[in-house]
Amino acid sequence: MTLLIALFLSMPQALATPADQKPNLLELISCAPVGLPAPPAPGLRVLGGYVHGRLMFATGDAIILNAGSILGVQKGQQYFVRRPVRDSSTQQPKVGALYGVHTAGWVTVVDVKDTMAIATVTHACDGVLEGDYLEPYVEPVMPAPALPGTADFEHPGRIILADERRQTGAARFVMLINRGTEDGVRAGQALTIFRETLNGMGPIIDVGRATVLSVSPHSAVVRIDSSRDAVYLGDLVAIHRITP
Repeated sequence: MTLLIALFLSMPQALATPADQKPNLLELISCAPVGLPAPPAPGLRVLGGYVHGRLMFATGDAIILNAGSILGVQKGQQYFVRRPVRDSSTQQPKVGALYGVHTAGWVTVVDVKDTMAIATVTHACDGVLEGDYLEPYVEPVMPAPALPGTADFEHPGRIILADERRQTGAARFVMLINRGTEDGVRAGQALTIFRETLNGMGPIIDVGRATVLSVSPHSAVVRIDSSRDAVYLGDLVAIHRITP
C-alpha cells in the first residue's frame, strides 16, 4: 500500500472546482437524498391539490395531506416531502444495502381539519408528487470547518448511493458513502475519492475531492467538490483524519 500511496501522491493535484452556479449549501443539504436500512413506513402523505388531475406541485402551491388534527397535525408545522426510489443497483452487496429516498422539498401546514390538512410547498427541490410521504422537517446545520488531516487509504469507505437512480456523479453533485458517526466521520471532513487498478495491485487513480455535509450513524451525505473523471457508485473514499 505504501507504494500505491506514493504513486498517488506523485499525480497532479490541481483539481479545478467550477466557480459558477454554486448552490446554497444549506439548500444542498436539505435537498440531499437519504439512505435508509429499510423501506419508509406509510404515514402522512400528499393526497393531491385543488385542481383535478394535477399530480406535480412547485414552490408556493397548495397541497392536501391525508391526516389532520386527530393525528396531531398542527398549523405551522413543517415537513420534508420524500419518496422511495426503487433502484436495484443500491442493493448490490458491493455498494451496501440502503433504500434510496429522494427529497422532493419541504412544506408548511397552513390549515388543519380533523382528518386532513392543507400545506404550502415552502421549497421544491424539483417537483412534489401526489403520493409522496412526509416526515418532520429538521433545519440543516452548516458543517464546521474540517480539521487538517491526512487521507486514510488503509480504511476506505465507498460511494454507495446517488439521487434518483443516478449511477455517476461529478462536481457539485451530492452522493452517499457507507461511513458515518460510528466510523468517526463528522460533517466538514474532507475526502479523497480514488479507484484501485489491477484488483488493488496497480496504482491508485485520483478521481476527485469531496466534503462531508451531514452524517447519520452508518452513512454520510457528501458533496463532490471537484473531479477529473466521473464518480461511480462503488468508488472508494479516503477520509482525511488527524494522525497521532
